[in-house]
Amino acid sequence: MEVSTRHFGNIEVSESEIIAFECGLPGFPDDKNFIIIVDENAENRFYWLQSMDDGEISLVLIDSFDMMPDYDPLIDESEIEALGLLDIEDLLVFNVAVIGENMSDSLVNLKAPVVINNRTKKGKQIIVNNEDYCTSHNLEECIKNEGRV
Repeated sequence: MEVSTRHFGNIEVSESEIIAFECGLPGFPDDKNFIIIVDENAENRFYWLQSMDDGEISLVLIDSFDMMPDYDPLIDESEIEALGLLDIEDLLVFNVAVIGENMSDSLVNLKAPVVINNRTKKGKQIIVNNEDYCTSHNLEECIKNEGRV
């Protein structure tokens, strides 16, 4: 199938790439189907969570554990169960980022990671129980500190 996107133009997508967010995402409750697009041109590896329901909606993601190995989100087991049976190798955890003109102006949401079961293709944005994580950490500082705040 083909999807028209704001940032990438028209792209071909396989059904197997589509990730279902049954409850949508905060701010986008009507968008239930997304794909992940890898931005190979980015100096630091960024991803895009692209809505299949509205080509204008996409969020920048970072691979939490790749860029911040010490990131340690405390997630209730019941939240993970909603994604289906899980083998830890199937779990993908991303954080939503807002990229500024300079890396020092960029922010990352450590409080509500996007968690995906890559086998069942189900995803959910989950609020973690870490009290020291918030929705707008400086991305450059998080990378330097490897996810410790």
